[in-house]
Amino acid sequence: MDIIGMQKRIDRQIRDPIAKTEAERYSLRTRLAFLPDDVIGQSWFFRLLTFLYYYFFVFFHAFEVVGIEKIDPDSGCLFIARHSTHNGDILGTLVCFYHKTGRVLRPLIHRYLTKFFPFLRLMGAVPGEPKSATSLLKSGFWVAVIPGGADEGMIGHENAYKVCWPKKRKGFVHVAIEAQVPIVPLFLANVDEMRWNPLLSLWNFLGLGRQFSYVLDLNIPILHSVLLIIGSTVWFLATFIQIPIPAKLTLYIGDPVQYDPSKDSIDDIVKRSHADLQELINRCQPHGRSYSNAVKERFAGLLNCWKSTLLEVKSHY
Repeated sequence: MDIIGMQKRIDRQIRDPIAKTEAERYSLRTRLAFLPDDVIGQSWFFRLLTFLYYYFFVFFHAFEVVGIEKIDPDSGCLFIARHSTHNGDILGTLVCFYHKTGRVLRPLIHRYLTKFFPFLRLMGAVPGEPKSATSLLKSGFWVAVIPGGADEGMIGHENAYKVCWPKKRKGFVHVAIEAQVPIVPLFLANVDEMRWNPLLSLWNFLGLGRQFSYVLDLNIPILHSVLLIIGSTVWFLATFIQIPIPAKLTLYIGDPVQYDPSKDSIDDIVKRSHADLQELINRCQPHGRSYSNAVKERFAGLLNCWKSTLLEVKSHY
């Protein structure tokens, strides 16, 4: 394999001088994330994801983005979001976001995922490391991170729309401050209703999620790490069992978190980011987790679409 040739081709495609300078600090795999949005969006892998996800999300879920005008297109931005209980939203949301806005979100994912699923790097994903995240933001790219990670996804359906971040998850604030970019909450309404998983539903019905969280909160040395690895692995594999539900999906972009690095401590900014994300969720998902509401919203939109189409047809006669 001609590694040097591949590196030269990637470097030629990175047109922005700042991005090119930042990209040169990293390996070939990480350098892929510094490619322009249109290059990633037109790549064979992104086109494959478009075929697999985009049309299904648009026609089955009526996916849309609200609030994109709040973001400065000429500067970097760090989006923060909450983890779903099923993982079925992530790839589809990233693909649809590009086709709706023309921008590719660079997701910060767990380093183990990039090892087992290296092809994710072809869509701009990088391990959640401060150094590369800061470089991407300084280069003007839009980066997305889920501070709660898998811990948040495993807490059970009764906490589906509660922001639950482990106490140590503060790295995203350090990155935003160093890169001097805004922190912006991101929320996909009806995300937990878009898929039904019989295994996770049974887990939740038996209350095993609450017991698992209780044991983790005890923070017992060694046992905590072992349980977290086993639990996250089993949960991740279980999420592949999914039954699609025709829930209306709307990606809401909130207002940037207001903070002043010269006055606010890291903990203060974390708390404010947590509160702003939770406020966005509460405002856009006032009914909480409800399959009936999610499906009603989808069919209400479908009926409105049919009505507007009929009116257009009648106006021609």
